[in-house]
Amino acid sequence: MLSRMRQLFPPDPRNLVGYPLRTLLTTLGIVFGVGSVIAMMAMGVGAEQALLAEIGRLGIRNVILNTVPPPQKSKDTQTSAWQFNRYGLTFKDEKLIRGTVPGLARVLPVHKRKETAWHGSRRAEVMLHAVEAEHMELFGLDVVRGRNLGDVDGADQKRVCVIRSGLLKQLKVFEDALDTAILVGDEYYRVIGILADEEFLGYARKAMALDQKALEVYVPYQTVFNREGTRTMVERQGSRELTDVELHQIVVCVEDIDDVLTTARMLQRVLEKNHEEKDWELVVPLEVLAQRRKTQQVFNIALIFIASISLLVGGIGIANIMLATVTERTREIGVRRALGAQRRHIVAQFLTETATIALLGGMLGVGFGFFMNWVLEKMAGWEGVVTGASIVLALSISMGVGVVSGIYPARRAAYLDPIEALRHE
Repeated sequence: MLSRMRQLFPPDPRNLVGYPLRTLLTTLGIVFGVGSVIAMMAMGVGAEQALLAEIGRLGIRNVILNTVPPPQKSKDTQTSAWQFNRYGLTFKDEKLIRGTVPGLARVLPVHKRKETAWHGSRRAEVMLHAVEAEHMELFGLDVVRGRNLGDVDGADQKRVCVIRSGLLKQLKVFEDALDTAILVGDEYYRVIGILADEEFLGYARKAMALDQKALEVYVPYQTVFNREGTRTMVERQGSRELTDVELHQIVVCVEDIDDVLTTARMLQRVLEKNHEEKDWELVVPLEVLAQRRKTQQVFNIALIFIASISLLVGGIGIANIMLATVTERTREIGVRRALGAQRRHIVAQFLTETATIALLGGMLGVGFGFFMNWVLEKMAGWEGVVTGASIVLALSISMGVGVVSGIYPARRAAYLDPIEALRHE
């Protein structure tokens, strides 16, 4: 019985090995298709993980309130020698938030101003951040050298600062930077800690209202508030502009993550009630994270769909080659039918061959996918993540394409008239 079945349904690898060039060309479409699917999914997963890490740095339990210039202020065309602007978040807003919004773990005020930092004759544009010590902890601003801001620094109004390492390069500070005094605006600050560069990127920088060019210098909030106040004056082209912004940012940390969106709506109502102009913006990292994640998932599906077109092309190639094989093997099919092979045996034989081609191409495609991911990482500087799910999905699609592509040639072979097939030369 076993020998009978072998006659009716032989594996016969010679059909594939006997024509290596044809088999290779047939397989290449699957190889490129599987590789494209894996590489595109790796880029999508890498982008999603980078997005999660970027927004996650903002803290999903945080709600960030930023001061923004009101529209009419940016269009002010006054020609007076003196201009006075007062807008943005206020100490009253901070007090109302603390007193009326329940379920808050922290409410941290932030005052900012753009200044010029000097060390000797070297200068650099910086953004001075007056923050409380908890601010550094909340956003994971850990120093790589020295120490971070502490509560005692604010209580004693110390003129100390934590800076980015990139600022040292701009100021050409080559010696030990700790305890070095740098002039920021009109005040000297002693460096007590150094942060790594570029901890906030992309959307995180925008949400934190960080300047794209100026490096951050973090100083105790009470030091700036008591020594320098909240007003800044800028002189340009014979005119003077005095701006009074009490708070540039208020960071609200919610105790329970389930209450973040509800708290955000309460904060919005508080600010809308106390501000006649829209001189503030509200950023909810948790809400942004959900929106961006949904968008990224749609983007990932689109990438998979586009990459799958390569697999479709590979499937068409398999179908074309197998149709040609049916013509070449017509007499063989007639002989097997004459020996008693049924149509299902012929269908199974051809489907086995197409599935073998698809499996071989899929396995080679996995390796090609890793190679493509490596090339894209080097070229684009974007870290892709190849997951087991992407490999399984790509192989499943390739096997499905192989089987589907072989159905029509297999049925055509199975339904050949045995007598006409035996007569075929």
